[in-house]
Amino acid sequence: MRLTRLAAAALLAITIAGPAATRVPSGAPAGTQALLEVMPLARFEAGLRDADLVFRRGNGLWSGYFAGVSGGEGYFSHVGVLVREADGWHVVHTEADDRTGIGGVRSDRLGDFLAEARGVAVVRPQLSEAQLAAAVRLAAEPRWRDIPFDASFRLDDGGAAMYCTEWVQALVLAATGEDIARPRSRFGSREIISVDDLRLSARVEPVFEHRLDPH
Repeated sequence: MRLTRLAAAALLAITIAGPAATRVPSGAPAGTQALLEVMPLARFEAGLRDADLVFRRGNGLWSGYFAGVSGGEGYFSHVGVLVREADGWHVVHTEADDRTGIGGVRSDRLGDFLAEARGVAVVRPQLSEAQLAAAVRLAAEPRWRDIPFDASFRLDDGGAAMYCTEWVQALVLAATGEDIARPRSRFGSREIISVDDLRLSARVEPVFEHRLDPH
């Protein structure tokens, strides 16, 4: 992806979210506490399960913009799928470098995924144990790990590239036959999958949430 596509994504966010999304966040203010200092992983990780969806409000260059198009309250900016590995909980997600726009699917330890976050929310898809296990298995397959990040934020490319919410929705759909991101959000005539299309879906149930001031 070229920087012009990042600019287009920012324009999309500004258009949908309005003036509140026009400032690029520069990170947490000096002296503020980090999320994991206020809410350590030990406080909530015992209640987690494989295939839970983990949302964060990041401090990246574009986090404020993506939060602006997240739908709902415009707070959370990113999402991944929780998977239990030998060394603990990991989040499988797709993201791009803030400056180059190049990226893809990666697996980060939960603590690393939330290290610079200003908020976290966890929801659980309302699926059978067998379906949740199928989603976890599929998330480990190379054909899903090798999908590049979708810098154009489009749903009409046959899955050739995917952005974070698209990857999560498509993974669960492919593994279980269940679409957990309905209804879709729209940008003009264009259909998108926003963060809150997943977080507030009727097909998930809330597990945990904690927010800090994002500014």
